[in-house]
Amino acid sequence: MEPGGGRDPDTTRPSRTRTGARRVRDGVHSRLRLGPDDFPAADGDDAISSVLAAFQLRAVQRQALLRLGLLFAAIAETVLFPPPHQDEAYLILIVYAVYSVAMLVIAWREDAVRHVAWAVPVVDLPLIALLLSVTGYVSDPDWKNPFISDWLLMVVIFTAFQLRPAVTAVTGAAATVFYGLEANLSNMQSAHSLHHTIGHTIALALVSVAAVLLSRIQRERVRHIAELAHGRASMLATTLCIMERDRRELAESLHDGPLQSVLSARLDVDEAAEARPHEALERADEALRDAARQLRSSVTELHPSVLDQAGLRQALQGLAQRAGERGKFTVEVLANATSAGSDADRLLYNCAREFLVNAVKYAQARHVVVRFEVADTEALLSVADDGIGLPTSVLRERLAQGHIGIASQQLRLQEVGGTLTVSPRTPSGTVVEVRMPLRAAAGEVTE
Repeated sequence: MEPGGGRDPDTTRPSRTRTGARRVRDGVHSRLRLGPDDFPAADGDDAISSVLAAFQLRAVQRQALLRLGLLFAAIAETVLFPPPHQDEAYLILIVYAVYSVAMLVIAWREDAVRHVAWAVPVVDLPLIALLLSVTGYVSDPDWKNPFISDWLLMVVIFTAFQLRPAVTAVTGAAATVFYGLEANLSNMQSAHSLHHTIGHTIALALVSVAAVLLSRIQRERVRHIAELAHGRASMLATTLCIMERDRRELAESLHDGPLQSVLSARLDVDEAAEARPHEALERADEALRDAARQLRSSVTELHPSVLDQAGLRQALQGLAQRAGERGKFTVEVLANATSAGSDADRLLYNCAREFLVNAVKYAQARHVVVRFEVADTEALLSVADDGIGLPTSVLRERLAQGHIGIASQQLRLQEVGGTLTVSPRTPSGTVVEVRMPLRAAAGEVTE
């Protein structure tokens, strides 16, 4: 220990070395990892970046399949037209075969595939270049292989599938430089062969440039589509907020206006009936009583205060009863809990209301079952009917035509990590199921 209390440099150097190595490793890892951060969209929109990352995942899967095709072509050519150094060629092909199979497995593992964005320029291109160099496919002026440049072209085309022009540019430049130096320097003495290799070098360079441009076009196209989809989702979210506000205002207006007027009219009719009983007054009282009941039902459905007072199970009971009366079907509500939390209750209630409205309008059902269950970390809501069913094609058609009922609920659920599925019910009917993580929903669902 130094007199001033400082640490011995010899004891801190290993720690600093490990820290530096860790930073380098994390930096390399972050550069190779494929995810939303690799595709910064306009205004830093993670939703658009996620779409780009999903397309990149598909590109890696297509690459894995094309890589197998290149491997089979290389093996067939080596067997049918043995090169001067056949043993070395077989050894490299074995290594490439193992690598190709491993990449095929990795390509369908979403977590692992994020680490292989630079696999083509880092692994594929060096192995192909080593095969061409060791076997003399390029440097031997007496060996005229018609597929030499095609192999390098395929490597460049691999990267054109990706949405990363930088990877494509690096691969194309490296392939062009390798072939240009290896082939042209080896054929300097032969004018005919030099003309041939220079032509292939220029063609490879042009294909590389085209691949870079194609990758940029694909990237911008996917980004534009993602932005349009995200804009549509934003507009839908805004529409939903306006609808919720209008529902609340309408419920307050009905409660404070027409409902109070109807109740006051009933009092006046009751006073008149007490003074001079008459059959017409009894009919008027009955009509006013029915109007008040309908107004209360509408107010409750528009803005259910029972959610805050008694929980979701009680609110579902009333909602199901009113839907059954309108749709002329029986309703059964099964619940293992009273509430899933105020925010989750409101979202699940809106979903149940939308599903029951669809059952009333389209299902032609005789019996509907509403199920509400709460586990430790998840809430489940399902509405199943025995009606005519809702084919998936019809659902997509309604969404395309602008019917935002189910789409709006699906958007809300996605915001809190939930899912919505529509499936046929055996033997007939439709089941709409909602699953929502309770921890994600707490405090995140707002009006």
